[in-house]
Amino acid sequence: MMTSLAQDGRFDEAEADVDHGAPWMFRDPDAPNPLTIEATDWSAGFTKLGEAEWLNGLDRDGKRWSVLVGSLVLKKRLVEGLVEEWDNDRGAFGVVETLGRVKPGEVVSIKYVGDREGAQYDYPDFRVSRKPPAGAMGTEMREQATAAEAHVGSDRPRFSDDDDIAFGA
Repeated sequence: MMTSLAQDGRFDEAEADVDHGAPWMFRDPDAPNPLTIEATDWSAGFTKLGEAEWLNGLDRDGKRWSVLVGSLVLKKRLVEGLVEEWDNDRGAFGVVETLGRVKPGEVVSIKYVGDREGAQYDYPDFRVSRKPPAGAMGTEMREQATAAEAHVGSDRPRFSDDDDIAFGA
């Protein structure tokens, strides 16, 4: 006998493949700020500015979220995994650690801290905290980051005098 379409698990699987969760509208006064999620996966698509990536995950209540990683600030912290600190002597940020792309299982907290004035336009600014997947050793991630930095060819912090961070760049 043929199974009912209402009970066909393929429908749920197909819907899950395209449901990446509620978009995090960080400027919305009702949006969680910070948004803290356990990363589940990455997805790609297009916006009016071109190709884009979204970090998808679940909050502590199990709600699915998708975060557009379009601003340079989020790309640096979530895709490249750069950890920067301010160097007063140079008057610029320097990279002190490279964690790489957020991996499934990492807990990521993103806080919108307002817009910053750039040389050409204002851009959204964020603070980001990343915690390794449950059971993963922090030192293991640091060793991988150190190996990745050594591959780049420099163990000295890299500095940037660029204060204009473009959205969608």
